[in-house]
Order: sequence, then structure tokens, then C-alpha cells
Amino acid sequence: MSDTKGKAKVIQLGDSQVVSHRVTPDWDFLYDTSLVRDENFWPGDHVRLPDGREFVYAKSDGAIATNFGCNFTATGYVSQTTVTTADAVGSKVLHVPAATHAALTKDALRGGYAIIGNHSGGSTPAVRGIVGNDAASANAAFIIYLDAKLTVATVVSTTGVEVYENPWAAIGQDDTEVLPRAGVAATGVSAANTYFWVQIKGVGWSSPQSGCGADDGGITLMWRHDGSLMPLEGSLGVTMAAYAAAQIAGFCIEGSSAGNGPLLHLGAL
Repeated sequence: MSDTKGKAKVIQLGDSQVVSHRVTPDWDFLYDTSLVRDENFWPGDHVRLPDGREFVYAKSDGAIATNFGCNFTATGYVSQTTVTTADAVGSKVLHVPAATHAALTKDALRGGYAIIGNHSGGSTPAVRGIVGNDAASANAAFIIYLDAKLTVATVVSTTGVEVYENPWAAIGQDDTEVLPRAGVAATGVSAANTYFWVQIKGVGWSSPQSGCGADDGGITLMWRHDGSLMPLEGSLGVTMAAYAAAQIAGFCIEGSSAGNGPLLHLGAL
């Protein structure tokens, strides 16, 4: 009898991964954990399965259970600071001036973001991904490498820079309403500095509070402070109107019910 179990095929599209299968799907790698990073992935890389489930590679900052949502813990690396070294149009190198920050190891900010612009007005801020950085002592100036060129030169004394670490490189599980939820861990994580996968989309499960799915206000679910789920009406403290399904369908991109359309972008799934 022949073996009908096919191997997963991973298609590299930049830093995105689209997974397909030949005969029988095999997604075992999504449920692996390790203190050593998988050389095929970096925190923030996405994998999308054919059935619509989507996962992001992440690194923990503590133990994480699978029955509650996990959360982002990073809060920003360098706050708005005015540049002291100019970078020209076309550069993929950005000089970050001395500011308050922790000691920095090489490429620790990879997967993070920089916001660059005249924050007092006059120019639209640019957002760039960070693909690497030089090491630096605490509070010292340092260099980051961008995923796309600058289209506007930075100007000493007028251009502001903000730097954010990779949000997926510090995922925790805290009882708090001030740290946003990232999704649900695909499998349990026992310790900090563990690489694992977080499910962010598609069919899944997290511990529900009373009323979830039970009536029109329970179809749409929201995160509670502890990572469990609660119904929309309970979260907002409101009573749903008659006939309201309380399910997000998408948004209007053109027109209105009083004129043409509206033309819709369906975004429920």
C-alpha cells in the first residue's frame, strides 16, 4: 500500500511564506518550539495555509499557554529624536542619533520599523522596515539598514526618527488591558526566549467567557484582559439593537446606500 502522506511545500515570497500540500497536509513544523531559531524563518514571518489559517513566527518573553491569547510586550526602542547625521535620497542606511535605549546587539532590531519625517509638520512621515543594525552601547548613536530606499533626504535639526523593535520578538501572556493581543500560541511555550508560532487568522480556539456566540451580541468576540474572549455587547457594555447580527462584514470603499452603491470590501474572514 503506498504512502499517501505528502510533504508540505513552502514557497518563499520575500519574508512571506505560502504553504501548499500535494496529497495529505503535514503542518507539524507549526507546533514545534525551540530555543534555537529555525534558519528558514525570522520573527514576524507569516505562513498561510490553504484553508485560510495564518501563523506568525515569534519569540517568547515567558511561558505561554494555548487556551488564552498572547500579547505584544514591546513598547518602542527609541522615541522621537532629531537626526544629527543626514542620509540622502536613495540611501538604505539610516543614522539614528544618540538617545535613551538599551545596549544593542547586531541585527537585534531586524523585523522592526523606523518612522522618519518632519514631525512638526511639512512632510509626510515615511515608514520603513528594519533588515539589520550595527551593535551599539546603551544610549549611543547607531546605524540601521532599511528594507527600501529613502525617497526624501533626512535633514539635520529638522527630521525626526522613531525606532521600534520587532513586535514578534517579545511575545508574552499578561493579565493586562494595555498590551495588545497578538493571537493564540499554536502550542504551549514553557520558557522565555523560545521560538514558536502564533495563530492570527482562521479557524481556531481561545477560552470563551459566558455569552460568546449565544446571541446577536456574542457573534463578534473581543479580547478580555486575561486573554480570554468576551462578547461584543459585554465588552462595550451595550444592548444590541433588534435584528443586529453584530458580525463585521467589511467596509464601504465607494458610494452609499443613499446614492450609488455602496461598493463593499468584504473583510469578515
